[in-house]
Amino acid sequence: MSRHLPLNLGESLPQGLQQKFDAAISQIRLNKGAVIALSIGIKHVVVQTDELQNPEYTSNRVDRCYHCKDTLYGELRTLADSLGLEAILDGTQVDDLNDDRPGFRAAQEAGVKSPLLIASFSKADVRETARLLGLSVWDKPAMPCLSSRITHGEEVTTDKLGMIGQAEQYIKELTGVRNLRVRYSNSMARIEVAPEERRLFFDEAVMDQIDRALKQLGFMTVTLDLKGYTRKERTPAADPLLLPMASLSQ
Repeated sequence: MSRHLPLNLGESLPQGLQQKFDAAISQIRLNKGAVIALSIGIKHVVVQTDELQNPEYTSNRVDRCYHCKDTLYGELRTLADSLGLEAILDGTQVDDLNDDRPGFRAAQEAGVKSPLLIASFSKADVRETARLLGLSVWDKPAMPCLSSRITHGEEVTTDKLGMIGQAEQYIKELTGVRNLRVRYSNSMARIEVAPEERRLFFDEAVMDQIDRALKQLGFMTVTLDLKGYTRKERTPAADPLLLPMASLSQ
């Protein structure tokens, strides 16, 4: 859940990229954020948040994302004010409007600006621009927070997030799979990968290794979604909370 604060790159101090970090962020993702910041030449700052202490978040209702982002933007606002920065930016782009994202409301309430949305950038536009700029992550698969792997209604805990994060890291290192979700439901792991990557699991030895490793982490049952991962979208509604994020004022 990396988020960026706008900084004047013409000044020597400060130049920064603010990244939210808690158990819901995998260590792999945190490390990649640090690496890409270093390659771009900007300062990387880790911001601690405490949404796991908030029962509105850990109860894992359908609006969990709102409470996460509400906490995040509160912390970033405090940091921005301490640095004398006016705006907080996020990476929302037009394709995100097809998703059900309660965090949009938190962004609007916090006055977060979405420059990619203002410029009508799609995900494809973002990737192509990143490629032209020579960024190594231009084709990186989406990496939602680990809490999104837990079935709504089941409590979000540090232990569950740790199990999910370790399971995904192990599977990626073993198989080389890029687009991966390990879903958690009542102590069961359901592995989802992109349809074109399912073949990486069509080996009995690989399946046995994954089964043993995930059960050692605490999962009772390990399954593979045979259809493969597909992005879950919704039909955009006439919701007044969506487009105002792209405010051109100020």
